[in-house]
Amino acid sequence: MDHPLSFLLDLSAPGDGVSLGDHLAAHVTDNGRVKTLLDCLPSTNKRALISPDLSRPPLTHRMLKQFVASFTLPNSPHIKPLEQNNRVMMALPTGPENALALLCIACYFSCAPVNASCTAEELRDDSLRLGARAVISTVDSIERLELDRLYREHGIEILLLEPRPSGPAGLFDISLMVEEQPGSRQRGPLTPNNLKSQALVLHTSGTSGKKKVVPYSMRHLIVGACCVIQSWNLHPNQVNMNMMPLFHVGGIVRNLWAPVLSGSSTILCSGFDPNAWWTLTTQLGATWYYAAPTMHHAILASKPAEIDPSTQLQIRMICNAAGGLLPSLANELRATFNCTVLPSYGMTECMPIASPLITYQLERPGCSGIACGPHLSVRDQLDITKELERGKTGAVCVRGLPTFSGYELENGELDTSVFTKDGWFDSGDCGHMDEDGYLYITGRSKEIINKGGEVVSPFEVEEAITQACKGRVKQTLAFSVEHKVLQETIGVVIVPEAGQPRIGLVELQNSLRSYLHPSKWPFVMVYMDDLPKNQAGKPLRIKLGSRLGITSMSDDVPALDRHFEAKAPSKDVPLSRPIPCSRVTVDSRAVQRACYRIPGVLDAAVSQQRDRSLMAYIQVSEDAEFEAADIDRALGQILHGYAVPNPLHVFRQPLIKRDGDYDFAAMETIVREQNAASMSQTSILVSTIIGNLLDLDPGSITDESDFFLLGGNSLLLGRLIFMIRKETDVSLEVSSLFVNSTVSKIAALIDEQRNAGSSEEQDFYQIDEKGAGLYSSANLAHNYDDSDPAFSSHGNKPRSQTHPLVIFVQAIPFLFFYPLKAAWTWTIILHGLAFFAFYIEDSFWQRIGALLCSIAIARVTSRVICPVAAIAFKWVVIGHYRPGKYPMWCNYHLRWWIVNQSLRTSGRGVFALTPGLMKLYFRLLGMKIGKDVSIDQSTRFGEHDLITIHDRAQLDRCYVRGFCVERDGFFRLEPIVIGRDCVVNTYTFISPGARLADGTVWGPQSSSHEPPSPDSYAAYNSGSVRQPHILIRLLIGYPIVILVRLISYVPWYASLFLLLSQPFGFDSTDSLRSVIAWYAYPHRIGYHFFARIIRKILPPLVNLVLGLIIKRCLGLNQPGSMRNASQLVLFRRWMTSQLLSQHHLKRAFEIIGTHYEMTSVVFRIMGAKIGKRVYWPGSGIHCPDPELLEVGDDVVFGSRSEVITSDSISFDPIRISRGAMIADRVVLLPGATIGTQCVMGSGALARRNGNYEDRSVWMGSKNGEAVSFGKSQGPAELGEEDTITPFGRAYYQRRANYFVMPYLMIVALNVLLQAVAAAYWAGGFAATVVAINRIVQTFFDRSDFLFPDHWYRPAFLYLCICIFFVVILPGQAIISLLWLIVTKWIIIGRRREGKYNWDQSSYCQRWQTHLTLQKPTMQGYGGYIFHNLSGTVFAVWFLRALGARIGKDCAIWAGGKPSLTLTEPDLVTMGDNVSIDDCSVVAHINSRGQFSLNRLRIGDGCAMRTGSRLLSGASMESQSMLLEHTLVASGEITESWAVYGGWPARRLNLLRPSPRKA
Repeated sequence: MDHPLSFLLDLSAPGDGVSLGDHLAAHVTDNGRVKTLLDCLPSTNKRALISPDLSRPPLTHRMLKQFVASFTLPNSPHIKPLEQNNRVMMALPTGPENALALLCIACYFSCAPVNASCTAEELRDDSLRLGARAVISTVDSIERLELDRLYREHGIEILLLEPRPSGPAGLFDISLMVEEQPGSRQRGPLTPNNLKSQALVLHTSGTSGKKKVVPYSMRHLIVGACCVIQSWNLHPNQVNMNMMPLFHVGGIVRNLWAPVLSGSSTILCSGFDPNAWWTLTTQLGATWYYAAPTMHHAILASKPAEIDPSTQLQIRMICNAAGGLLPSLANELRATFNCTVLPSYGMTECMPIASPLITYQLERPGCSGIACGPHLSVRDQLDITKELERGKTGAVCVRGLPTFSGYELENGELDTSVFTKDGWFDSGDCGHMDEDGYLYITGRSKEIINKGGEVVSPFEVEEAITQACKGRVKQTLAFSVEHKVLQETIGVVIVPEAGQPRIGLVELQNSLRSYLHPSKWPFVMVYMDDLPKNQAGKPLRIKLGSRLGITSMSDDVPALDRHFEAKAPSKDVPLSRPIPCSRVTVDSRAVQRACYRIPGVLDAAVSQQRDRSLMAYIQVSEDAEFEAADIDRALGQILHGYAVPNPLHVFRQPLIKRDGDYDFAAMETIVREQNAASMSQTSILVSTIIGNLLDLDPGSITDESDFFLLGGNSLLLGRLIFMIRKETDVSLEVSSLFVNSTVSKIAALIDEQRNAGSSEEQDFYQIDEKGAGLYSSANLAHNYDDSDPAFSSHGNKPRSQTHPLVIFVQAIPFLFFYPLKAAWTWTIILHGLAFFAFYIEDSFWQRIGALLCSIAIARVTSRVICPVAAIAFKWVVIGHYRPGKYPMWCNYHLRWWIVNQSLRTSGRGVFALTPGLMKLYFRLLGMKIGKDVSIDQSTRFGEHDLITIHDRAQLDRCYVRGFCVERDGFFRLEPIVIGRDCVVNTYTFISPGARLADGTVWGPQSSSHEPPSPDSYAAYNSGSVRQPHILIRLLIGYPIVILVRLISYVPWYASLFLLLSQPFGFDSTDSLRSVIAWYAYPHRIGYHFFARIIRKILPPLVNLVLGLIIKRCLGLNQPGSMRNASQLVLFRRWMTSQLLSQHHLKRAFEIIGTHYEMTSVVFRIMGAKIGKRVYWPGSGIHCPDPELLEVGDDVVFGSRSEVITSDSISFDPIRISRGAMIADRVVLLPGATIGTQCVMGSGALARRNGNYEDRSVWMGSKNGEAVSFGKSQGPAELGEEDTITPFGRAYYQRRANYFVMPYLMIVALNVLLQAVAAAYWAGGFAATVVAINRIVQTFFDRSDFLFPDHWYRPAFLYLCICIFFVVILPGQAIISLLWLIVTKWIIIGRRREGKYNWDQSSYCQRWQTHLTLQKPTMQGYGGYIFHNLSGTVFAVWFLRALGARIGKDCAIWAGGKPSLTLTEPDLVTMGDNVSIDDCSVVAHINSRGQFSLNRLRIGDGCAMRTGSRLLSGASMESQSMLLEHTLVASGEITESWAVYGGWPARRLNLLRPSPRKA
């Protein structure tokens, strides 16, 4: 039978006097229908166990049953195989594997789950108490839990669970910690537990005596699960969302056994995460969940604004656990989810006990429900044999299944004395029942402590104190105390031993270190002469905190104020009477007198600090042989622990007095000197470095001095690291110093690295002499020997950058390449018009058709001929690239350089239209590409015949080329191999010599010098994202896109009316001469300029408007699974990428303003939730689903950020809270949440569904996630003034000390500059056609072989246009560069270091204005001006003209067109022989709108490879090098001859090549 228990929901109700548990037992277990757990398990193909990892398929019921049925365990040679009822401890993290393992162990053995984060001592005690035969845990827990000790000393088998890396969720393999007995897995199938076998063993959090052991038989577990199924109407179509642990009875029975046995499914998360709850519930279709009240509150508080739970979620039932369900919370849950909300009641000894019917509508506020398992009764607390009338409060008691059979005694027998002769068990809770049998819990009598959701046994605390403090503590009693944040914390009553001083809280906590987990340490202490007890002598902890009058505590309360004293009440005092209690007092004079009692103490001065604690200065004799610790111990024997001064300073000279009083200030000065004397040599060195850096007296700096409190900042931190590295040869990471900023902690980090020697991580970052290989792992991309050809220059000799041959060759592309390309286009247009003149009637529409056809033919032919010509030029000039290390400007470099220029100028042309054509283009250039390779259009390649891409590789927007710069003016070429099934993600740099292993994943935000990313990161590759069906794209998508493109150009078509309003009037004998004369007519030249201006300005705006209309008509996507996404959802996403891509938006924003409110308006129309005063980047942001983006007020974006709201797994919203900073090149993965005022610094990678705390600071990436740089401080509640940026104050609130341009003025300037740029670059052809027309008119009759209609006239016309373009276009480019230089000095002047916030300085506005004025330079010459300057002396001259200080023979942008120019060249200083590729040399830093400029220095012979970056204020010493994707933080200095890699950077160990063998 596929579903053995499917009949449960069809059973009739129990008869009168029969409990539900007994009723179900009669139909399930007692009639022979079910004998083992296997008899209950369904075998359907529906989901059973679901992983929150959406890349893993669910485990079906059929697979689950098969796994359980075939389950077996190995054993070691010296330990007997496990048998039925043998106890197996399970210390596993919650998840699908834990759930499946629990079912397997319970099926055959006795399962004893415990918290995986328990201490080694706790696991040992529990294992010995239960007589465990085995422990199941994970490999990484062996050392922490001391599992080898359990095996060695107690003979307990250690089994290690290893999740399978792929396949259905939950599957795992079991191995032994030691050698396995041969053949132990082939003993045959295990015998399942019968109904009487103990299947589960749990501990109670008891309040008296030792921990109590609660065994469950298989019958009890099955009946309990059936009770949950029947009372909550669980059926196979339901999906449970579980974030509860699986070592408590509620999570086990309600969230695992009940869903599995009902044939439904359960989502098993590793822990509670309210943000992930919404994402997973939406994606996985959860229909109900069971959680504690604190979890409900957190879920409600984290609800995404864009989600309507009542309509967009499938939640139909919410069940409460672990505490009373407040009516207000219940009503809020129902109002939010519009579903059934059920309270419930249960306990370790019986699960479940009570729950309302599923038709419950909250009509009985505060109830826990009716009996849903055992018989339920409220009885007399003094005599539970007597049942109370309905409505009266008494002891809540249960009887019958699934109530346990009794606590297990040490001899293994069951203690049934806890039951009355009628079988009633006192739950320990108080309550009453109404007339309809609904239970109301009114209080707890078993005073367990619920500390922030963690249940703490008071006895466990008491037992630990008793053992740790023998001789000091006579008796102790743990109780709960209200806490403002945790709800409850731990208080203890301490009865000191007679004649002993009271133990203090700090002393007690230190004593408990080896006995108790820190989360269970006491927070409050109350000293009594005896414990409060009842008449029977039993300690009374019930409501003890409130009786003592200890009000709600918080972590801000000083330690001394958490010590109380009280007198134990008489046994006859009722519980309602308060116990007088007060805080302890400390008499500083009494403490001073106590100091004098210590032999050798000559004088003592005691003062009280601000938190009321004491500090003391003690004078001892000069020959005294004891120190402060000895005095501390001596005082601890005569003073109460809380009265012992801390700190305590020892003097060996008289204490300083002034006017008869102790001079504490003077003594503090002496203490500072003493501290320095007591510091380690490393600490002294660190204090000296900090003193020199901050201009402080090093003698005043102590071990506990904090770098930041002394005046340090993030900029100076980089210099601190550099100075430490200089003095100690130890490289510290910036992130480590943010959290270890005291002198002692910094010194400890230095000593740790020194002692560790060549640590694993240091080994990992070893490279060869080329800076090309981190070599210690088989999966790493670089692994060279010293004989490879990449060291050889093949006889090429270096040459100066200013050598005449170099200048001549490097002027060729600037003078000829683009002009020749543009000349072809205009030649075809003129000939096309002349050709069509013979076939049209010269009407307007035919003239415009002729012009459009001519333009189309010109563009198509240009896009075919130019790339083909460049390919041929490559093979003729350089052939196959030859690996080697060559000097800049040698003969081979000039050949490589001019080929690179030709390929970049010609572009991919028609080869970029489809992926197939693009691969053909790459193959024609020599690249080797396998089958089913996916390459994104934005992938940047170079040196194509050095690249090999094997089958099924996927390349996103990455950088792959066989070229890189080297130090001392060299560059290197080397092959790259990308293995089969490799995935290379966005912002990932694959450098020369890389060999990516098959199946590896790289990035995002990485390079081939770093280790591969986890396999799950393959989901973030855009090539793996589902696309709408090809027919939908062909029949609907592309027609819409083409129609939008045509309509976008309607304004341009209209402008052509003026150009074409007059007939051609061609001479039928020579139409080409006529069309030249027609075009050269002065009015028509003016119309030509006008048409070019309209074409530049209006089409982007029309495309934006149409794209927004279409997007809103199609609707907005919602969070959900990509795997299950409909074609409509996929089509919406695809249309956004076609009509509203980052490229299209950027073109429109260049006109309406990139940084301002209109950008926010556009994003809001696209469905995003955008706050006020957002500062948008000039480059725009990449966001595939704007409707899933939520941005708070005053957020600042840096350039080139990617907000990836969907991938191959799902659509997930990204939330950026108010005041946050998203710096340049940041990648936010789906589901990321950025907290208030959180800074995601340069290159930060936010993990999927990651939650980044308020005010936290992150940068770069390491091991697949951004690196934390600590957390800044700030007010708890933030007003508008706390988050508004200087830009917001200046631009939106007009609170600046200068005139701030209004929005309309900015738009007008943008439109004007766009018009000027369009007209300026249109002038080249206008001047050419006028000149050619004048020449034709002048010389036509004088030359029979040049101008008349000969077969070679097209070539002659092309030659003429080329000649004019070669003169005019480079001239225009030079003029535009001069314009840029002149306007820079007029508007900005020479930049100076300093702060330039928007509201305090006009610099930022002037800078933005100058960037706008650059548009004629940046947009013209085909966009190739800086590309044609790259790697030449012309680039050096240009930057020097802008104020840069650049030495000799510097290769600027050596690899080709830069994506980012030097934004502040007059703050950059470069030495000789510097080589920088497409990298960021940016002297400004913008942190949460705080804008500042700092100088950048690059020494002689340095090299910066592609994707590297110097943050503002950083410096490079001579001969240092940055590898691809390397960030040097602000203030850091790279050392001479060192190589750096990583983001943030770290110095790498250089491997010198060994001598070659003869």
